[in-house]
Amino acid sequence: MLIVMRYIYVFIVLLAGVSGAFAQEKQYAIKDFYLYKNELGINVTNVIGNLLSLNPNTDDSPYGVTFRRHFGKYSFRSAFNFNVKNTRTQDFFQNNFIERKLNIFNADLRAGLEWHLVLSKRMMFSYGFDILANYGKEQSEILDFNFNGTTFINKINNIGVGTGPMVRLEFKLSDRIFFSSECSLYGFYSNSTQSLITNGVETDEPDKSTTNVDLKLPQTLFLNIAF
Repeated sequence: MLIVMRYIYVFIVLLAGVSGAFAQEKQYAIKDFYLYKNELGINVTNVIGNLLSLNPNTDDSPYGVTFRRHFGKYSFRSAFNFNVKNTRTQDFFQNNFIERKLNIFNADLRAGLEWHLVLSKRMMFSYGFDILANYGKEQSEILDFNFNGTTFINKINNIGVGTGPMVRLEFKLSDRIFFSSECSLYGFYSNSTQSLITNGVETDEPDKSTTNVDLKLPQTLFLNIAF
């Protein structure tokens, strides 16, 4: 079912682009579609999935909040998301005591430009490109009291950059409320470093780097509020 829905979204996006490119842009003005300059978006995919008792894990976008600024036929677009997690656990089993700590920080940023084709009074097709950035930091610590209080600390740092084109379909519910979904083709490069510290003695692991090209089909829904 999810695969079928993905292809339906792609078909709608392509159809919207072809239709807007041929005729309907002249019938409607962008200034009539966007009455306000700013637009704040919130990723509501999982919320709607839970309300409709669907699978809430269909969200394939790392971005929770978006912001756009309109300048007529084009707009500045941006998005971000961050995650902070700090946990501490203690295990005691058969006179063995171990304490574990985990600290995680991850941030995703995106910025770019998009151009618009007005399809109808309530439909807008956009295309553009983005520049991406990611930073992640993870530190895990284990204190094992069974080995004279030995402390193990593992540190991982990751940084990545990318870029690529995107297309977007937006539905205007009212002058201030819009729904949108997008499709993107991003190339991304990331590099990670890792080190292990045992009782204050640090050992560095070889750096790891990855390069990938990822097609994101429009399976994420954003609720946008204009102001």
